[in-house]
Amino acid sequence: MFEGVPSVAGCYSVTAVDSAGNESPVVTNLCVDNCPVYELPNVFTPNGDGQNDLFIPLPYRYVKDIEIKIYDRWGLLMFETTDPDILWDGKNKSTKRLCANGTYFYVCLVNEIRFDGIKTRTLNGFIQLIKDKNAPSN
Repeated sequence: MFEGVPSVAGCYSVTAVDSAGNESPVVTNLCVDNCPVYELPNVFTPNGDGQNDLFIPLPYRYVKDIEIKIYDRWGLLMFETTDPDILWDGKNKSTKRLCANGTYFYVCLVNEIRFDGIKTRTLNGFIQLIKDKNAPSN
């Protein structure tokens, strides 16, 4: 019913109108909030086979924007963006070379559209980058 709208948060009133144009009194006022969703997978395979080549969120809704930073195990920044679609291809932002197989850590600030304004939620987690199933991990 509300597919594709930026937000359903708000207060709603319900009335009925008959064929003669007579409107009923307001039945109720109901205030609702969005139920934002933003989840990230824990593995991707940037190996050029056309499947899972980009680190992207699962389908999401009611998210204004994000700020994500992805680090290697030594704490070096590998990638960052504010695009909610992320679209990380597994390349180091400095060298433009594909990162090694291994585990990477992310910190993601998600700005969710809520009834009372934009609220920030922090996601922390790990991503397993697998570019070659036979390569050793870092």
